[in-house]
Amino acid sequence: MTEADWKDIAIIGRTSEKEIDDRVEVEWQLSAKPALEWAEIFQMADLSEREGTLEWVFGGGPDVLLDSVRWFVPTREIENADAEVRHRLNMANGRFRMYRTEQHGTSVE
Repeated sequence: MTEADWKDIAIIGRTSEKEIDDRVEVEWQLSAKPALEWAEIFQMADLSEREGTLEWVFGGGPDVLLDSVRWFVPTREIENADAEVRHRLNMANGRFRMYRTEQHGTSVE
């Protein structure tokens, strides 16, 4: 993606499939395949501490794969996972915009 055509990444859909026991794989479809730097920012985003079951609190985070985000989560934590993915996405968009500005000396919107 060139500087001129970069736009914030958005979530355009969400699906889930039952997996093992009470866990599901949730997939958020993104509006575009993000740059590697964006994906790194997304995965390293600072978050408040999770509350809920131990499996949720101490569980792993979401993965960016091509133009989607995937995450295995406890079934009862799908909405918390959705909120966390949306928060990470907003942080990644903002920080990536600042990163692009610093790297290229121009603004992207």
